[in-house]
Amino acid sequence: MHALKYFIHGILTGLLVALIMLYIGLSRGLLDSGRVQSISVSEEIVSDRESAITKAVEEVSPAVVGINVVKVKKEKVRTLFDNDPFFANFFPPQYQNRVVPSMGSGFIYTPDGYIITNDHVIKDAQQIIITTTEGKQYEAKIIGADERSDVAVLKIDVTDHSFAKLGNEKEITRGEWVIAFGNPYGLFEYVNNPLITVGVVSGLKINFGYNTADKHFYENMIQTDASINPGNSGGPLVNSKGEVIGMNTMIYSTGSGGSIGIGFAIPVNKVKNISQTLIEKGAIDRNFYFGFKLSDFIDPAFLENKKSDAQNVTGVKVVEIQKNGPAEKAGFEAGDIIIAVDNIKINNFNDMGKALLELKDYKVGDKIEFVVHRKDEFKKLQMILEAYNQ
Repeated sequence: MHALKYFIHGILTGLLVALIMLYIGLSRGLLDSGRVQSISVSEEIVSDRESAITKAVEEVSPAVVGINVVKVKKEKVRTLFDNDPFFANFFPPQYQNRVVPSMGSGFIYTPDGYIITNDHVIKDAQQIIITTTEGKQYEAKIIGADERSDVAVLKIDVTDHSFAKLGNEKEITRGEWVIAFGNPYGLFEYVNNPLITVGVVSGLKINFGYNTADKHFYENMIQTDASINPGNSGGPLVNSKGEVIGMNTMIYSTGSGGSIGIGFAIPVNKVKNISQTLIEKGAIDRNFYFGFKLSDFIDPAFLENKKSDAQNVTGVKVVEIQKNGPAEKAGFEAGDIIIAVDNIKINNFNDMGKALLELKDYKVGDKIEFVVHRKDEFKKLQMILEAYNQ
């Protein structure tokens, strides 16, 4: 009887131990499963936060720099005799130099420290200090600056530095996401990082032409609603692939000077071309010539309201061709009637001057397409502009 009792007790004890072991095993399994599930959720959250935009920001930021400029401006000294014509003869105007701090943005685009920015950022600079994302400061040298295109190239003494990759403006599409990097209100130096805003490409090929006030020529500009504020000038406009597609340059703003969501960037292809020429030659040569003489032309039959073999052509007439000049090399002949220049309609001599000097920013080496009327036929002629040497 006692043996049976001990036997049953042993069986019950074994079952109890087995149940306890099973409970512990199941608990650990559930915990491990919960831990795995928790890790999976965390990874998913991180993955969702890492977008093409954040990756582009991480890639481009090390190449963006803050620019602090010391400018000296000459200002007239006010006196008691300023508005007195009599005493003005005895006390001529006096001027003094005033130190004016300024700021802007730029981006390194070669590993050896070439920096692209706007000409208006460094114009009249006495000293230019570059701040990088490593917190280091360098005094920059001006390699070249072109007022008309508003592009300038600087150089700092670095090697193997992070640099921005330049894209191709021909691949830009309206509505695509873009990121504006820069140094708004001089905040870069406080955080050693560019500040960013995000928007879309709102418009392409916006032409402002030549501005006689600031002497800049803006054509084929990229419009964006990414916020561009004072200090952002010269910073890169970047696509979601981390490629520079433009350089932040100007905004439409209210009286406060802040952004209202209409900003413009110089397209990257123009920036590349101007920058490369500035590095190679130090300046942009616009002292070109065409090699022909012109006069206004209106078909006489058109004036007489008669049918004309010239199909009522109006434009400018080529009256003389210079030997071995660009016009002769392009295939022009005396008597040709120029009716269009780079898709701009030409009706008279004034149109021709405007098309060549105000609507386009031509320079030596550029190719121009002319449409001419010759012997009842229309022909397209390609001219390469050559430097004018007196």
